[in-house]
Amino acid sequence: MKLTAHDVARTIDISALKIDTSYQDLEAMVGACKKYDMGCAFIWQGFSADLARMLKGTTTQLGTSLAFPSGQETTENKVQQAIYFMSLGADQIDMVMNVGYLKSGFYERVHDDIMAVRKTARGFSLKVIIEAMLLTDEQIVKASEIVRDCGCDYVKSGTGFQAAPTTLHHVALMKKTVGDHCKVKAAGGVRDLDTLVKMYALGVERFGIGMASAIKIVEQAEKFPSGVDVPVLDINEYAEAELSAVK
Repeated sequence: MKLTAHDVARTIDISALKIDTSYQDLEAMVGACKKYDMGCAFIWQGFSADLARMLKGTTTQLGTSLAFPSGQETTENKVQQAIYFMSLGADQIDMVMNVGYLKSGFYERVHDDIMAVRKTARGFSLKVIIEAMLLTDEQIVKASEIVRDCGCDYVKSGTGFQAAPTTLHHVALMKKTVGDHCKVKAAGGVRDLDTLVKMYALGVERFGIGMASAIKIVEQAEKFPSGVDVPVLDINEYAEAELSAVK
């Protein structure tokens, strides 16, 4: 199997989410969307209406994030944010799970928080960010199970705001847990074509990537006119790799 540069671009949810993101950054990101036909674009909430307007006439979808990047806002806030973004015509809604609830063992609260948004955003693609790099393997499995059981479209590895990156182990464990019941999005530390292709081989279907790295990755893929080979990887091997290393 091969991925063309266009295939790669369509898997990417490009973002401009630095603390000092400006309107000029927004314009640059939209320019990249138009040039490379990126799959989806994300910006801070204050620029969301501008992004929605600027993407009209393109095939790049409008992405929005709820309680980003902490996830510790109230459920009511998340629901109201979802309603606002739906009014803008959002195609992809990403929400941050309350990691504090999960690490406290408050699994019912985690479920109810996600489910409130899922019910509000019926008919919209909903991804839940679990911040895998802050979790143990057992917690990654539990979080992925809750996301799956809430009927969400994707379980997403991270916000990109942690120093530690999403690893092949993280995404393999997430995919093995959710199976075909929901999809997997990788975000946080996906900065080169090799990482993207390996994660794709492990079942990742979307990638949240900052603007500079997103452009770099597509340009790397363009150097392979006939497409980039996707390796055959054993998901079980990668899902168990970190556990084996500890033993």
